[in-house]
Amino acid sequence: MAHAFAVGGAEEMVLNLVRRLPPRFEPAVCCIHAPGPIGEEIRATGVPFRVLGLTPGVKRPLDVLTIRQYLREMAPHILHPFLLTASLYGRAAAMLARVPVVLGTEVNVYANKRRWHALAERFLMRGTDAVIASAESVRDFYVQQIHADRDRVEVIYNAVDWSALAQTTTRDELRAGLGIPDDSPVACIIARLTEQKGHRDLLAALAATPALAPMHLVVVGDGELRRELGHRAHALSLSDRVHFVGPRRDLGNLLGASDLFVMPSLWEGLPLSMILAMGAGLPVVATRVAGIPEVVRDGESGLLVRPADPTELGAAMARLVGDTAFGARLGSAARAFVVPRFGVDNYVASVSALYDRLLVAKGVQ
Repeated sequence: MAHAFAVGGAEEMVLNLVRRLPPRFEPAVCCIHAPGPIGEEIRATGVPFRVLGLTPGVKRPLDVLTIRQYLREMAPHILHPFLLTASLYGRAAAMLARVPVVLGTEVNVYANKRRWHALAERFLMRGTDAVIASAESVRDFYVQQIHADRDRVEVIYNAVDWSALAQTTTRDELRAGLGIPDDSPVACIIARLTEQKGHRDLLAALAATPALAPMHLVVVGDGELRRELGHRAHALSLSDRVHFVGPRRDLGNLLGASDLFVMPSLWEGLPLSMILAMGAGLPVVATRVAGIPEVVRDGESGLLVRPADPTELGAAMARLVGDTAFGARLGSAARAFVVPRFGVDNYVASVSALYDRLLVAKGVQ
């Protein structure tokens, strides 16, 4: 269950589960609000897929009862919600519908979570069998924030489908299509255009760092900041070097045409696009937040910088532009680290094992 299925990491996790869960499980997917692009991909797999068209919240508390009715009709053995809305309202509805096994998820360090939200999470833990956290740091923060029982918060790292790295066009062809010169260094960011992901700092770094003057930036994704970021790029005289390509599924092509990947998030969980880029052998510059340092070892498999620091961010990117051999070593080490650890099969096996353990504990066959 999720609120919507736009293009993003958590939504990819749902798609991966639907495609790869062992046959003993029969998945059904509920979209609380609207399906989105990945929702249509999930629907195309043929699994039961329901769109409720709801917007539960403080102003629409009774939407929880509609979710409860859906759960009573489906009578699932397990509720596995993704992202904040579904983890909050989906769990409440599942408790009301007496779903045998109720999971929660926490994929980011939400330092600014509202007090009522934290209190609601604390209450929901009474009827929650386990919460899946995307990284150790996410679990630690969640346990402290809502005073959760640590033994009921499981760390299962997000993972990627390495087949997403397949390329259907050449590096030169993709660059030519975007109007990028063959000899220009290219940085790539794949992320929703939201406050969290730090795009403003990235544009500031690109504009203020002389060594990055020849660099082009490929911005993959969409979101509420799209118009603002476009205006900001223009104001910084970057319009000819910043390419907003929208949400794309040919990530292997885009990463294959790039020289480095950047993730300047202000807060995080464990960004899947960064792991995918590491799997592609790209050197990574990322902020030292949440689960990122659990994967990126500074100076060994990438470079870490302080969040909200365009000067440090620009200097790290310039270091990779100025020393391509160093960048190649980082990219090689990054690939060697993530490929055996963060494949989707490992994720599905861990989730399946958790399902089995909780079903046995509840006496559900």
